[in-house]
Amino acid sequence: MTLILDTNVWLAWLVFADPRLAAVVEAIESGQARVIATRSMLDEFAEVAARPIFKLSPDQQATALERLNDTVVLLAAAPDCRLPCSDRDDQVFIDLAVAHRVDWLLSRDKALLRLRKLAARRFGVRIGLPEDWRTPPPAAATSHETSHEAPRL
Repeated sequence: MTLILDTNVWLAWLVFADPRLAAVVEAIESGQARVIATRSMLDEFAEVAARPIFKLSPDQQATALERLNDTVVLLAAAPDCRLPCSDRDDQVFIDLAVAHRVDWLLSRDKALLRLRKLAARRFGVRIGLPEDWRTPPPAAATSHETSHEAPRL
């Protein structure tokens, strides 16, 4: 299973130890799920974690960024998926999710969450809140198993 976590989810996990992420963290730490990211996503996390509002020391910031780096599979930036996000800073998340057809893009960001239905319908990518995350349903039947069915109109 492949996931993308947006910046606010990384903060909730690595900085605030939000217990609502327990199932996601367990899946990642046990190897049942892998997380992909791009360099710009890591840079955004570092920039956000350094904001005075979070009151994180340089050591705390470095530790969180190191854990993030150790967790993700780093990939090249994805091309524009032609599914525009109203928050340009979040476009990188949806582009990567579509390019790699991830199982889940987990976010609490309203701009990304507004894309839920369209991303699922057009690309088969699920976007959701981390606390709502579930293991995906069983794989769809193969074409061999369904070849006897009439096409749906």
